[in-house]
Amino acid sequence: MTSFKDRSIPLYYQLENILREKINLEEYGPKDSFPTEEQLVNSYKVSRITVRQALSALEKDGLIIRKRGKGTFVTDKKITLEPMKLTGMIEDIIAMGIKTKTRILDFSFVHPPKKVIKALNLDKDDKALKIERVRLVGRVPISYTVNYLPPDLGNKIGIKDISVHALFNILEKKCKVKVGRGSMIIEATVADSRIASLLDVMTGSPLLRIERTVFNTQGRPVDYVIVLYRADRYHYSVDLIRKRVESRDQWEYIKK
Repeated sequence: MTSFKDRSIPLYYQLENILREKINLEEYGPKDSFPTEEQLVNSYKVSRITVRQALSALEKDGLIIRKRGKGTFVTDKKITLEPMKLTGMIEDIIAMGIKTKTRILDFSFVHPPKKVIKALNLDKDDKALKIERVRLVGRVPISYTVNYLPPDLGNKIGIKDISVHALFNILEKKCKVKVGRGSMIIEATVADSRIASLLDVMTGSPLLRIERTVFNTQGRPVDYVIVLYRADRYHYSVDLIRKRVESRDQWEYIKK
């Protein structure tokens, strides 16, 4: 039996994560029968309401399915909700836009923060196109994104474009931008109350934060973006090789 020591975190959320981990480790495999509510109540010494809340969260994420009169089962669709791999290539970002759905929160021209002005080489009075959205796989929110684009490019983009196409495709095909490279900072952070609500996680939940500036082939910055990824939905992958340089061992990134 698992002991719930941290009473500051709701019991249903702790139980949800325990069960989620068991599914991820395939202690309960695809199409396996899942413990009943009564079994979970007895095993974890929690109320039936707590169990039902935890199961509802797992069902919403597509990890289990409850069939009336038959019981609860682990789904065989878990692969679609596994962490999405980011290898550091721009093609990953394009593919992400294709594989996910978008809920747009804001699409407007704004006076951007100083950091954005600097990143995009804007004048202080320029307005940038701000695109704020949440990405979903099925009904599950997986990331929160805020893009800023220079005004000349933003004026060529409509809200319908963003609803249907990946931003990189829009830049390249509609705005005639030849994307060349990007610079990126990756760090850990936690969800505040607003982001937690948007991503359907608890306040304080771990997030992966990526800050990225994209440049065209001439070196002009064309997009500045901040993305917050649910830590249980993404991992970042880099392959390394060992290379000896001037009698020193040095790790280098593999260029894929």
